[in-house]
Amino acid sequence: METRREDRHLVHVAGAYRARQSGSRQIWIKDVSEYGCRFFDKFSVLRVGTEVLLKLGNIGPLDAHVRWREGNIVGAEFVTPLHPSVLGHISEFMSEDAG
Repeated sequence: METRREDRHLVHVAGAYRARQSGSRQIWIKDVSEYGCRFFDKFSVLRVGTEVLLKLGNIGPLDAHVRWREGNIVGAEFVTPLHPSVLGHISEFMSEDAG
C-alpha cells in the first residue's frame, strides 16, 4: 500500500514544461498535490532528476524535478510547495472535468 504525505487531486489540466536548453512541450496534468504533480507527455524523454519549469494552465512557471517516469507518465516534485489556495483553484476551477 502506497503511503503519501499529502492528498492528490485528480484533474485534467492542459499544461507545459520546459527543461533547460530545450523547447516547451505541451502536456496534460493528471493529478496535483501541494508537493508535485503527475502528467502525461506523449513522447516523453525526460530522465529522473531533470529540472523542469512547469505551467499548470495559466499558473507558473513552477520549478520542479522529475522524480519518476513510467512510459508516458511523469511524476514531478515542486521545488516550492503550492499554497493551499492555489492548489484549491487548480483542482476546483481549472480542470476540464470540473463541474
